[in-house]
Amino acid sequence: MTDKPDYHFNVVAPVFPVADIKASHAYYTGALLFRTGFEWADSDAEPVRYLIVINGDCELHLTASAQTRPTYAYFFVANVEAYFGAVKAAGATITEELSDQPWGMREFEVSDPDGNRLLFGETLANPSDSADGPEG
Repeated sequence: MTDKPDYHFNVVAPVFPVADIKASHAYYTGALLFRTGFEWADSDAEPVRYLIVINGDCELHLTASAQTRPTYAYFFVANVEAYFGAVKAAGATITEELSDQPWGMREFEVSDPDGNRLLFGETLANPSDSADGPEG
């Protein structure tokens, strides 16, 4: 029998370097419907250089950087179809429409102003029944 570890992971919070933190902040809170959780500037006279946006239990950290490298993050969403409709209506940059995948997920993809890709998905109840799209 294996002993249970003395630790537990709660949340992962990817950190995306972004070229224009104000534009990214506006995109995440406007088009992707996140809320602002935290902002950091070195002083009141300095611009924000680090911020956290939150939706549900998920956090995404954004840091101002002259060097950005697009990356990916995957978010598991209850009722992904409703979230898709909401962010599409809010102006999100949809790079892959909502569809059912053969690996058992209903998902869609967006990109942010720096080319980062965010995938939002939900486990299908019966993946073998609808691998072609949301309509089956």
